[in-house]
Amino acid sequence: MPTASEHRTQAALNIQLAESFDLTTTPHIGWVATFYFYAALHLVDALLAKREKIDPGSHEARKQFVVGRSYLRGIRYEYKTLKDRSEDARYRLITFTRLKIERDVIPLYKTVETHILPQLE
Repeated sequence: MPTASEHRTQAALNIQLAESFDLTTTPHIGWVATFYFYAALHLVDALLAKREKIDPGSHEARKQFVVGRSYLRGIRYEYKTLKDRSEDARYRLITFTRLKIERDVIPLYKTVETHILPQLE
């Protein structure tokens, strides 16, 4: 099972990758939404690993923890919406724009980050 520290490292790598794209010119902008979602996922997993030594193992199990754990409930909307945006890009082929990433995706991630990082200290 990965440690909380390993999950934090992976979250940071996903953010670094997301921020490496030029949102105005990249033809792969949908992947940016996916990288932000996976960064959030690893922050959730880091907190579960730290607090309860839990490795969810699947999206469905993780969703149940986000909804069911009091220390994660405050981000359930943001987490679900990030997952939805990632699936919009990958499966529903919804077109993303710089504005949609900046106004919709990044603020959702920042809320997750702001909620979880203090709990990991």
